[in-house]
Amino acid sequence: MFKNFFDLFRQQEEDETMKIISEWEKEFTPVPQFSDKVKLMKIKYSKEETKVMDIFRAVFLSKEISYRVYDLTSLVISFFPNNYNAWVLRRECLDKIKEIDPYAELNWLDSTILVNQKNYQIWHHRKLLIEKMNDVSHEKNVLAKVFESEPKNFHAWSHRIWMIRRFNNTENEFEFIDKMLKEDIKNNSVWNYRFFLVQYINGDKLNKDIIENEIKYALEKIKGCPVNESPYSYIRGFITKCHFKYSDFNFVKENLENIIQNNKEDNSYGLNLLLDYYEEEKNGQKFNETIEKLIKIDYIRKKYYGWRKDNSIFKEEIKKEEKEENKKDEIKKDENKKEENKNDENKEDKDEDKK
Repeated sequence: MFKNFFDLFRQQEEDETMKIISEWEKEFTPVPQFSDKVKLMKIKYSKEETKVMDIFRAVFLSKEISYRVYDLTSLVISFFPNNYNAWVLRRECLDKIKEIDPYAELNWLDSTILVNQKNYQIWHHRKLLIEKMNDVSHEKNVLAKVFESEPKNFHAWSHRIWMIRRFNNTENEFEFIDKMLKEDIKNNSVWNYRFFLVQYINGDKLNKDIIENEIKYALEKIKGCPVNESPYSYIRGFITKCHFKYSDFNFVKENLENIIQNNKEDNSYGLNLLLDYYEEEKNGQKFNETIEKLIKIDYIRKKYYGWRKDNSIFKEEIKKEEKEENKKDEIKKDENKKEENKNDENKEDKDEDKK
């Protein structure tokens, strides 16, 4: 007796699977995972899964290429979407059976990929299929569906970058980026993608004016959300990767100082970028003040800041300042001690007078 509809549906699926496998067993002898003697790191399959894999091994070893084998790979992939051999065999069928419609394969992939979004084999298979079809018109639609449920999906972003490089399909990409950042300004995957896209589109023509525009774009986003690591990394990335100096974009320092001053939240990301500016311009006082702030608010990286402080160009200057501060502290301690002793003496004198 079935507890609910899902149990019934699952049983019907299992019955259908067993029916398919029994047809294959009429021609093929199932190949078990291991022989009786060897059971090294045995995968714990269910009864149904064991049946599917045993018959698939037999078919795979037979090297048969046919439409029915193509259908069998669909069944195997529905159970084990990361099974490398199933995908290899499926591609062999696609390559050798001309009657298989690649667009039907693409539609099947659309539904399969949405329930297995973080599967290397599926995305690799899709890339090879698109290259074979030489048609990228469908890709942005399926990627949009993936991003709806997982906006930081590494595989989907890698696929989009591959698609741009392979087919140069850059139309409306900056509008797409703006839309994604509007939905989540902290989506680091979108920032990484923009960083790639600006360089890809401009190539050797990437110059200071273009970078300045990108930095201004990032600064506007920072004003709306100051405590967000991505735009700070975006700014630093363009300045350092393109071999500019921080002083080439001094407006950044001025903006950041105002943003940090007017915002009550601790902002280690902004202070980190300012630290690079102060170090380059050899402003030891500002550098040291910023390091001390970072040590207090970004405790996890406390040792890193200590290391950076000890290895900066201001280390001698900092040591000198620290020595002077320690000397002042010692003098103050001595003065406090003398004051305490004096108070104690006065107290003793008063006690004597009372007696």
